[in-house]
Amino acid sequence: MGCSCSRVAPVIEPVPDAILKPTNQNDSAEKEERKKHKRPLSNDHTQDDYDNKRLVISPINTRETPIIDRLQSDHEYVEIEVSDPQAFNDAFIQQRQKVINNQSYRVTIQSWRPNSLAQLVSAIKSLSENKSLIDCHWIIFYWIACNIEYDVVSYFSKNYADQSAEGVFRTKKGVCAGYANIYKYLCDQLNISCEKVSGYSKGYGFDEREGAPSETDHAWNAVEIDHHWYLMESTWGAGHLTEQKAFQHELNSYYFFPRPNEMIYHHLPENEKWQLLREPIKMEQYVQLPKIHPIYFQLNLNLISPRHQVNVDLLPGKPYALVLMRAPSDVHLIADLKLHNQKIEGGHRLEFDNNKQVYCCYFAPNSIGKHKITIYAKQGDTQEGTYSGALDLTLNVNEIPKNPISFPEIWKKFFDLNLNIISPKNTHLIKVHNGQTHAEILIQTPNDVELLGRLVDIHGEKIEGGNQVFYDRDKNLWQCKFAPNHDGMFNAEIMAKKKSDTGLYTSAISFKIDAKNISTPSISFPEIWKKFFDLNLNIISPKNTHLIKVHNGQTHAEILIQTPNDVELLGRLVDIHGEKIEGGNQVFYDRDKNLWQCKFAPNHDGMFNAEIMAKKKSDTALYTSAVSFKVDARNIPTPPLSYPVTWPLFYELDLKIEAPRNRATAIWPENASYTEIRMSAPNNLELSCDIIFNGSKNENCALTQFDNDKQQWHLLFAPQHTGLHKLTIYARRQSDSQTSFNAVAEFDLNVTKLRKTIKFPLTYTKFQTNKCRIYEPLHGTLKRDAILPIHCVIPGADDVDLQVDSQWMKAKGYEDPVLRTEIKVGSKDVTIYAKYKQNTSYDGLVRYSVE
Repeated sequence: MGCSCSRVAPVIEPVPDAILKPTNQNDSAEKEERKKHKRPLSNDHTQDDYDNKRLVISPINTRETPIIDRLQSDHEYVEIEVSDPQAFNDAFIQQRQKVINNQSYRVTIQSWRPNSLAQLVSAIKSLSENKSLIDCHWIIFYWIACNIEYDVVSYFSKNYADQSAEGVFRTKKGVCAGYANIYKYLCDQLNISCEKVSGYSKGYGFDEREGAPSETDHAWNAVEIDHHWYLMESTWGAGHLTEQKAFQHELNSYYFFPRPNEMIYHHLPENEKWQLLREPIKMEQYVQLPKIHPIYFQLNLNLISPRHQVNVDLLPGKPYALVLMRAPSDVHLIADLKLHNQKIEGGHRLEFDNNKQVYCCYFAPNSIGKHKITIYAKQGDTQEGTYSGALDLTLNVNEIPKNPISFPEIWKKFFDLNLNIISPKNTHLIKVHNGQTHAEILIQTPNDVELLGRLVDIHGEKIEGGNQVFYDRDKNLWQCKFAPNHDGMFNAEIMAKKKSDTGLYTSAISFKIDAKNISTPSISFPEIWKKFFDLNLNIISPKNTHLIKVHNGQTHAEILIQTPNDVELLGRLVDIHGEKIEGGNQVFYDRDKNLWQCKFAPNHDGMFNAEIMAKKKSDTALYTSAVSFKVDARNIPTPPLSYPVTWPLFYELDLKIEAPRNRATAIWPENASYTEIRMSAPNNLELSCDIIFNGSKNENCALTQFDNDKQQWHLLFAPQHTGLHKLTIYARRQSDSQTSFNAVAEFDLNVTKLRKTIKFPLTYTKFQTNKCRIYEPLHGTLKRDAILPIHCVIPGADDVDLQVDSQWMKAKGYEDPVLRTEIKVGSKDVTIYAKYKQNTSYDGLVRYSVE
C-alpha cells in the first residue's frame, strides 16, 4: 500500500533561550537511576559543536506556586505502560547496543554489492550465521537504512511505484510500505518471525492536519524474539524528509527496536494488539498526545503538565500558558513559540523552580491562532552545542488576552545572581519614539553583584556610547540606560558578575529596543566605571555624548568634571591600538572654577580614547578608571599640540610654563650644548631641576636660575649623550625650606646631535633662594691660567667676593644686583660668595672646578 505520511526532519535548532537546572544534592542518585532506564545515545545523536552563547531564558517575578502544585497533582490521564515488561531486559538492552556499536558489521554491509534479492539474502545469511536474532535484525535494518532511499516523488505525487520487496530492491527506493515489505521479506527468507503493521503516524505534514486521520497512512514491522514481540521502524531509521521536501539519508538507530510506550506517541497501529501496551489507547487519545521526539526519551525528560496532552491552554485569567518539565541535572533545555512557522519575539521563558524541582516554561502569545510550542534539549556540561527538538505542543488562542505580556531574554546568570527587574515589567520590547532619547531599565541586585551593559544593532554591531549602566545609591538599584543612534531595532544587553569574581562578566538579560524618529544628533554616553559613581564625580562638559570632535585646526578636546574636595584625577590619551600618546593629556584642578580641566591633544588624525582615572587623595593605591570619551581627530595642525607631564602640585602652586609652550618636548637647537625651559611662579616659590638619561641622573648637567628682568625661572639642561632624556622640574615653597623639593613637571628631550658637551658650575642653596643668575661663564670647568670675565646677577647682597686658589680676591665690580669682574684662573676651584644683612658670614653661591 502507498504511504501518505513520512517522518519530518527532527528539529535540531539553536534558539536563544536556555536554562541549565542547578546541581542538587540528589544528582548522584538521579544519575544512577538514569543509568538503569536510559539507552545511550547512538552515533547519529551526537551533538554538533557550535558557538551558542546567546542561550537564554526569560523571567517573571510572580511564581504561580498554587497552579504549579495543581498541575503537578493532576492525574486525569491513562499511564502508558508496556504489556511485556520483560521484553526489554538488561541482556536484551546490552545486546542491542552491542550490535549497534559493531563497526565490523557496518564495514562489511557497506561493502556488499548484491545484484539480486537472492544474493542479498545469501550475504545476510552468511554474516548472521551462528549469530543471535538481534544481530540478524541489525544486519537487515542497517542494510535497508543504508541502501533504500525514500521515494519523495511517489510520496508527493501519490503515484506509488512497485512497493514489493523486489520492486524496492530494484529501484533502491520506496515509501513506508516498501520499507516494511522488504524488511518482512528478508526476515521470511531467514525464517525469522516478522509481521507488517499498518497504522497512523505523526510524520511529515501531521502538524497541518486537523482532526483524526480517516485512513491508515504508514507501515512498519513487528518481530518476535524469544517469545517477546518488538517493533521495528526501518523507514524512519533510514532518514527523514527536510522542509525542502528532500530525503536526507541519516541512520537513526533509535528506531531499531524502539520501545512501545515511546513509539505510541507517534505510531498508532490499526490493530491495537501491535501497540504492545498493557492498556491500548484509542485514536482520540493518540491525536491528543504531544509530538515527542526520540531525544526526549534518550535524555530521560518528563512532561509533567500537560500530561499526555498536546494542547496547552492559557492559565485562567493570565496572558500566558505554563508547561512543566523535569530533566536530569546535566540536561539543558531551550524553547520557542511560533505562529505560522514564525518565531514570536519575547514569546517564552524558561525558569527552574528550585522548590518544586521542575522547569516552568511560560509561553505568551500576542495574537490569535494555532501556536506551536517546541522544547529543545541537549546533554552536557555547558550550554554550548546543538539542541535537538524534544517535544512539540499546541497553544490555540481564540481570543487575544486583555493584557498581553512578553518576556525579555534572560540568561542563567540572571537567576544564579538573584537579579530582579523593577522596570519595565512584562515586556521584552522598549519603544524609543518621537524625540525620546533613550530607554531605561531598572534592576535590583544583591550588594555583591555588579552589572555592565552593551547596545547592539540588528547586525550584532556594538553601538559606541550606546549605554550607561550604574548603581544608584539613593534608590538602591541599577540604572541601565540605552541610547539608539538611529531608527531601527536594537538589543539592550546587560551582563553581570559577583564583585569578588575575577572572571569576565556573563550575559544576564537582554531587551529589544524599537527606535523611531530618533532626534539628531542622538545622545550617547561616555564609558563610565564604578569608580565614577563611588567617588561621586559629575561631568560638566560635554553633555549627552561619548564623542568629542577635534576638527579643522582645533588642537585639543576639553572635558570638565566636578569632584568632591578629597578626590584627584589623572588622564591618559590612547590611540585605537591602545598605545599611549606621550604628551597627549593635561589634567588639573582649576581652583577659580572649582572643577577639573581635562585636556586631550591628538597627535594625528584618527580615533582616540580620552581616559580619566580617579582616586581619593588619602588613598595610597593606584588611580582607577572612572570615565572615558572617544575623540575624533581630523585635520590636526602640524606640529600638534602636546603637554608635558604635570603633577597636581604644579597647579596647586600656580606654576606656568612660558617656554616651550604647547609642547611636551623641549627644543634642542642645532649645534647646541644645552637647552632651556622657562617658567613663571609666585614669589614665594623656588625651583630646581634634573636631567635624566637611561634612568640615571646626570650630575652638574642641570642649572636652575632666575631671570629677574622677565621674572621667570630659567632652567638649563646640558645632555652628555645623544638620545632621549627626561627633564624634571621640582618646586617647593620657600617657607618649606626644611622639606625636599617635589616634582611638578617633566619634559622629554630628544638629542639628535651634540657639538660640544658642557657641565654647569655647582650652585648652592642660596643661589636659588636668592634668585641668582649666571651669564658667564656657564661652563662649570675653567682652564688653568685663563683670564675670564665673570658676569652674574646676585640680588640683595651687602657684599660679593670670590675665592681663587683658596685666596680671597676682594672683588670689585659688584653693584646690586650685578657682578661684573675679571679673574685669572689658578689651579684650584673658583667660588663666588655673598654676604647678606642677616648674616655675619659669607654664603657660597657658585663653585667652578679647574682643569
